[in-house]
Amino acid sequence: MKKVGPVVALAAVVALILAGGVPAKQKFYGTVELMPAGGLVGEWVISGRTVQVVPDTTVKEKHGPLKVGAHVEVEGLEYEGKFIATEIETKKRM
Repeated sequence: MKKVGPVVALAAVVALILAGGVPAKQKFYGTVELMPAGGLVGEWVISGRTVQVVPDTTVKEKHGPLKVGAHVEVEGLEYEGKFIATEIETKKRM
């Protein structure tokens, strides 16, 4: 398991709570279509959905490397119209 680093996701959650909203955790499965060129942190596209990977995102490569074409499970929070990933894990294709 890799941790890409801390702070941004926590700041987003704190801001949401202070604004009176409680973020609902979401999960979906999809295929990685686009990743940032310089590493894991940044904007990804997974089955047509834009996902923000932040330094706090937990990355698990249990069933192969994270790369374009990989099948993944994504958990995260919707914040200001953006999906912020808290965890991405590779999965076996069914």
